[in-house]
This record gives sequence, C-alpha cells and structure tokens, in this order.
Amino acid sequence: MSATEPHDEGAASHAKVNNFRRGILLAVTSAVAYSATNLALRGLSGRYDDLGWSIWVSAMKALPTVTVATFLLARRASRGQVLFPSTRILPVLFIAALVMQFGGNLGFQVALGHIGLAITVPLVFAFIICAGAILGQMFLGDHVSARTYLSIAIMTVAIILLSWAATLNSPSATENPTTLETRNIWLGIFIAVVSGVSYGINGVVIRSTGRGKLPIESMLIIYSLTGAVLLGILGASMLGTERLRDITVAEWQMMLTAGTFNSIAFFSISHALKLANVTQVNLINASQNAMCAIGAVLMFAEPLSLPMVAGILLSIVGLFALDRK
Repeated sequence: MSATEPHDEGAASHAKVNNFRRGILLAVTSAVAYSATNLALRGLSGRYDDLGWSIWVSAMKALPTVTVATFLLARRASRGQVLFPSTRILPVLFIAALVMQFGGNLGFQVALGHIGLAITVPLVFAFIICAGAILGQMFLGDHVSARTYLSIAIMTVAIILLSWAATLNSPSATENPTTLETRNIWLGIFIAVVSGVSYGINGVVIRSTGRGKLPIESMLIIYSLTGAVLLGILGASMLGTERLRDITVAEWQMMLTAGTFNSIAFFSISHALKLANVTQVNLINASQNAMCAIGAVLMFAEPLSLPMVAGILLSIVGLFALDRK
C-alpha cells in the first residue's frame, strides 16, 4: 500500500461529506422557495375556477426558468463549452418534461382549486417520497431500508387523514353536500396523487441525468420550454384574447413571483439531486409541508381541522422515519 492511499481516501471522504452538506443546503433552499411559490399559486387558484386559467398560470410559472436557463446556456456557449454532449437523451427528457408539466405542475395547480394548499402539499409530497424511494431503488440503485418502508406505511395513514380533512373542509360538508361536490373533492385528491407521482418520477430522471455530463441548465431549458410553450398555447386558446387582456397587474405580479421562486427552487433541487440521493433530497424538501400548511391557514384562512393537524404531523413523523444514509 502506498503512502498516498490513506490521504486519497481521506480527501475522498471529506469531499463526499462536503457534497452531502451542499446537497442538504440546496434542498433547504428549494423547500423555502417552493413554499413561496406554492403560496403565490394558492393566491392565483381562487381567481377563476376553470382549467384554462390553471393551464395559463402553470405556463407563466415556467417563464422565469426559461429566461435564467437561456442566459446560462448563452454564457456556456460564449465560453466554447458544449451545451448538449449527446442528443440521445433529448427524447427521454422531453417525455419527462411532459409528465412534469402536465402531470406535476398542472396537476398541482388544479388540485389547489379543489382541496386547498394545506391538503394538496402534504398529499403531493407523500407520493413524491414514495415514488422517489421505489423508483430510485429500481433504476438508480438507491438503498431502500426497512425504515423507509415503515415511513411509507406511516404516510399512507397520513394520506387517509388528509383526504378526510379535505372533505371536512369543503363548504358543502357542513351544509347540504351534493354528489357533484363530493366528486370534485375526491377528483382533487386523485389529481394531487397524480401530481406527486409525476414529480417523483422526474426526481429520478433529473438525478439520473444529472449524474452524467449534461449541464443542469441544458436539462432545465427543455423542462421549462415544454411548459411555457405547450401549456402557454393551450392556455391561451382556452382563455381567449379578451380574458387574457383582462388579467390584472396584480395577477401578473403574482405569476411573476410564483415563477421566480419556482426557478430558484427548480435550480436548487436539480443541483441537490446531483449531490444526494432522491430520498435524502425529498426528505429535506418535504419541510415545505409545514411551511405551506401554516401559510394556508394564516394567509388564506383555510380551516384547521383535527384530521388535518393529525395528517400533517403524521406526515412529518413518516418523513423523519426515512433512512438518511
């Protein structure tokens, strides 16, 4: 054994610890920024109760990320750096972007209108965690321990409580509920589940891609352009010129705020996924559950029921039960 080997091993271990700490810091930054994004989206979700508005808001949310990614790509190009080392990954990223934009982002926005922020966020994140843990083990070789499976079981109970809270929080729950209103609530719950699974799938795709040589900004330009262009065209056609002209300055400002914080969060979590595994990043990022629940109750006067409190607390317990190794 050479004298340099212990030194090399120590340096590698030190670098690994530093990378992990950077990943955790980026995940925390992502959680805070996503919380701000979600609060802004919640403020927009109640303006108009239709799919066209939800699609348009989701499209506008992607624009700041397009701007930042374009600037970073232009800077790379000016330095003579390669933007896309291989084009083989592009079809996969485009399909993943469709899942992210239509299943994740649009699904999240639609779910907000049905079941509110305090229920949507923990419900979505429970499925992000579950999907990320299972798919990370299947495709990335991430270890899923007995503690992680215990966490999934705990969060399943939390999901049931949060779903029950959603029905209690509906205006019809204390008056004269109709079959249609009940269906809308459970539709919101179903869409939130789809959103969570979509985000979970994309977390695995981003980590898998990020471990290669493709720059983060090259990947994010595909994600954000897909949302801005496809959702933008669809949303504009559904809203029509007159309704687009009627969007107020305050609403544009709210969309800009949501998009700006979303861009910060998206870049942060994408870099975090290069430094830590999917479960670790999702664990830290899930702290936005509590942030958004508190914000929803304080800022939007969403009812605080016993099942909601129990579900949120149980979600936190389940997330902390996850294996951090």
